[in-house]
Amino acid sequence: MKLNRLMQFFAIITLAIILSNCKKTTESEVDWGNADFTSFVAIGNSLTAGVADGALYEASQKNSFPMLIAKMAGVDDDFEQPIMGGNGFSYNEENGRLILMYGNPIRLEFSESGTEDNRNLNRAFNNLGIPLIRAQQLYTATTPIEADSNHFVDKILRGSGRTAIQEALSLNPTLITLWIGNNDVLEAATLGLADENSAFTPSIDFNTYLNNIINQLTAGTTAPIFMANIVDITDLPYFTSLPSSVVFGGNQLYLFGECENGIRQLTDEDIVLFWALPDYMNLKTTGNVSAATALNDTLILDVEEKNQIKTIIDEYNAIIKNITDANDQLYLVDMYTVFKDIAENGYSLGGITYHTDLIKFDAAGILDFSPLGTTLFSYDALHPNKYGYASFANSFIDKINITLNANLPMVTDDDFEN
Repeated sequence: MKLNRLMQFFAIITLAIILSNCKKTTESEVDWGNADFTSFVAIGNSLTAGVADGALYEASQKNSFPMLIAKMAGVDDDFEQPIMGGNGFSYNEENGRLILMYGNPIRLEFSESGTEDNRNLNRAFNNLGIPLIRAQQLYTATTPIEADSNHFVDKILRGSGRTAIQEALSLNPTLITLWIGNNDVLEAATLGLADENSAFTPSIDFNTYLNNIINQLTAGTTAPIFMANIVDITDLPYFTSLPSSVVFGGNQLYLFGECENGIRQLTDEDIVLFWALPDYMNLKTTGNVSAATALNDTLILDVEEKNQIKTIIDEYNAIIKNITDANDQLYLVDMYTVFKDIAENGYSLGGITYHTDLIKFDAAGILDFSPLGTTLFSYDALHPNKYGYASFANSFIDKINITLNANLPMVTDDDFEN
């Protein structure tokens, strides 16, 4: 009998040790303070959804910044996302994520699309990030047609008949993150301001749309809303990866481009966009640089257009600040300033400093892929990888900790899901 009791005692102790080693983060351990993550909801676009490599796919969604916040708060088991299995879905629904293909030449190719693995969830998703969505569409669109035929609207809203804002409120949120407005300027910028069907949203309209979003949210919930502003998109590798000149035969040749006032030779102040890479490499190889081989306007952001983009971002951010300053329910996450510092100095995680470079060209004009080892960005040059999303999550966590007297731990490199 004594032996049996002794064995039971050791079994209980062993089980307790196992459970203590396996237990998840809980509210008491992280100290929510005045925050409440019982019903944590994230609203936004692709940066909220967890897009990477040009697609929304499960491996990246597991490390979206809202999921990382949920993990640090100990509520990740209850934080539901619209999981896109396999290679997920790109902006063209028939394609999945970008894959780097090694060969001659090295190239990026879209993979086959994946599957929707959480479509039958019987409530709204906690992560309501909708890739490609603009501010106005958050509270007006219930179908893809109402959002410029954006197929992600169906994948996130699933024919509920509700907008993203209404879906969020259906969860009776206790804490909200909101990051919207990037697509209102980014879509136009990625096309060199050359596509009339993808113009940026005028700031006067953005002010109206954002106020409508906030009015609907604050009328439906008393939850604190942590709203991020817009980063300087010209710091993204989509805009910084390619020089405006090539080196051919030891000579530096400035390219020609279709600019706002016609074809002209580019300067260091002009931007050659990332998706010009095939054309750029051809000009670099042949040295055939002339007005006759000018890059298309959709592949160029000339200095005037670049300044226009910077102005609109400043105007958006002034609007966001004015709205957050006027409402005690809102808290500003100054992602513009945070990302400026990251672009200049990098971001340290696990003893490694990560940078915004994706590729670069050395002084001899040779393409260098070495930045891929410590980059914060994925292959599409617009969306972060897991390290970049960790930096976003930690910016939100820092603001939550400071303003709501919480003590959530920061994301480390041990917190990623593979």
